[in-house]
Amino acid sequence: MEEVHVEVKGVYLGKTPQGGAPLVLLQANGKVMPIYIGLPEAISISSALKGQIAPRPMTHDLIVSLIESMECRITKIFIDDFYDGVYYAKLTIADKDGEKDIDARPSDCIAIALRTGTDIYVRREIFDEAAMDEESLNDVDTMLSSL
Repeated sequence: MEEVHVEVKGVYLGKTPQGGAPLVLLQANGKVMPIYIGLPEAISISSALKGQIAPRPMTHDLIVSLIESMECRITKIFIDDFYDGVYYAKLTIADKDGEKDIDARPSDCIAIALRTGTDIYVRREIFDEAAMDEESLNDVDTMLSSL
């Protein structure tokens, strides 16, 4: 299965029929792939992109601390499926006995990856279907830089 290595471009406000909704843009090869996410995940991703550290651990900070305290490490994030309007991802955790894939939401995986420096990949078929030229993103208003 072919994969595309992506970088997180940022968190933005997208327009939907119901109003505005946060989304994260993943970029590779001159294209961007939007994924709509929840507000808590948008805040977490935005904080990680800015290198902000909360006075108390946020949920994704806690997850990273738990994994590291068990002498494990996150080796890969893989957005591997899209079904009925929903993206699916796997978070790969390694310990001394090997690796294990854990089903997770892409937004949680991205927030964790930014905290650990883990590479993010998207299945090529999904990226090619969802990605677009940045100029064609008519529904993206502004970067959510105030989060």
